[in-house]
Amino acid sequence: MGKFKINKKSLKYGSNSILLVVIVLALAVIINLLVGLGDFRWDLTSSNLYSLSEDSKKILNAVKKEVTIYGLFDDGHIPAGSQYKELINLLDEYKDYGIKVTYVDPDKDPGTLTFLDKDKTKGIAKGDFVVKSGNKVKRLIASELYGENSMYGRVYKAEPLITGAIKFVTADSTPIAYFVEGHSEYSLTSNLTQLRADIENNNFEAKSLSLMTVEKIPDDCKLLIFASPKVDLSESEKIVLKTYLEAGGRAVFLFDPIESDKKMTNFEEILATYNVALNYDKVRDTTNCLPGDEYSLIAALTSNKINSSFNSYGEFQVLMPDSRSLSVLQVAKEWLTTTSLITTSYDAESVKITDQDAIEKGPFPLAIASEISGGSKILVFGNGTFLTDAALMSRYASYFSNGKVYFTSTLVNWLSDKTDETTISPKIVSTKSLSTTKSQAKIISIILIGVVPVIILVIGLVVWTRRRHL
Repeated sequence: MGKFKINKKSLKYGSNSILLVVIVLALAVIINLLVGLGDFRWDLTSSNLYSLSEDSKKILNAVKKEVTIYGLFDDGHIPAGSQYKELINLLDEYKDYGIKVTYVDPDKDPGTLTFLDKDKTKGIAKGDFVVKSGNKVKRLIASELYGENSMYGRVYKAEPLITGAIKFVTADSTPIAYFVEGHSEYSLTSNLTQLRADIENNNFEAKSLSLMTVEKIPDDCKLLIFASPKVDLSESEKIVLKTYLEAGGRAVFLFDPIESDKKMTNFEEILATYNVALNYDKVRDTTNCLPGDEYSLIAALTSNKINSSFNSYGEFQVLMPDSRSLSVLQVAKEWLTTTSLITTSYDAESVKITDQDAIEKGPFPLAIASEISGGSKILVFGNGTFLTDAALMSRYASYFSNGKVYFTSTLVNWLSDKTDETTISPKIVSTKSLSTTKSQAKIISIILIGVVPVIILVIGLVVWTRRRHL
């Protein structure tokens, strides 16, 4: 019977390996215990999906009223990977700013729906989120918070919608923005849903209005928006609009080019009061445009007080396809201030709709603000397309989103006589992908399936051989 011998080197290396494994396991247990005892969160997503933006934090810090967010479902039965988990993680951030978050399953507590919707007019149902402060309630549908897909990724709207709802329920009053209809404008409910959501998230209520059916603009109107009218105002509509503006009203005009020789003389008469003129043309630019489309202009904001918050980040560009140019009338009016907001480059050319050979050289204003001292204000854009749902869901959605953010911010701040109102925009959740050619894919497959396993096998054999001689 042979004598059992202990190899001291093997014992030493084996003991070290066991000790190392024990230390790693102990550290893992300690770290998990510490994380479980504390309230640690670390957002590792590239777009900070579960973290509040600085703009949201600024708004929440200013909230003085008690706000409760109700999640109408049993949070204890939400499976991992559910969109609700994502929303719950984000809502945890709001708790740090004094916002109460509670989850109630209406199946177990049916009285909750009645408590939140006494008149049964808001359509609140199981699965919704509801933001409440005092008697004001805002319903948020989970699928809308989670967002929809675009070519650049999922448009995650949870933060702007939740923060916007908090602004809405805590505001002492809610101003109304009326979108005028009756001149073949874009529809508020089918063409401008994203713009509408942005406006409502910034504490405006959006409604449609026909000037043909009213004798005067409603007293609760704080903004009047013409979203790409294709025909002129009637005489009666012109009087209604003129009366509204003379009383200090605020209006926005978005004019797309029209393939017609018909003039919009009544609109022109209104705009002329503010030293703004419409041009019946289409602007092209061969150097500041999308590849292969000289009419898809990439225009820049001008440097002025109204644009100061955007220009502080450097040159801010917006994509404005199929634009018409505007002009600033050189008529001396001491009581009027007219400011060009967006211009084309010097390389831009204006092509007349009725005479393709009549070409003028740029630069041309594409957006103008005009203000009567102590009175009314108007914003005029030579484009309305960049704010439509079709543009904001296109392959150039991120460029168009810049324009929407600029428009909403200017609308909310300047037209509302505010200079520091904060606006929140959705986040894009993009998925990174690697594009390879067929030959590149073949090489990668050979490396992963053939070369890498062989290298691992060789390393293993070397280690095994060396340890045999220890």
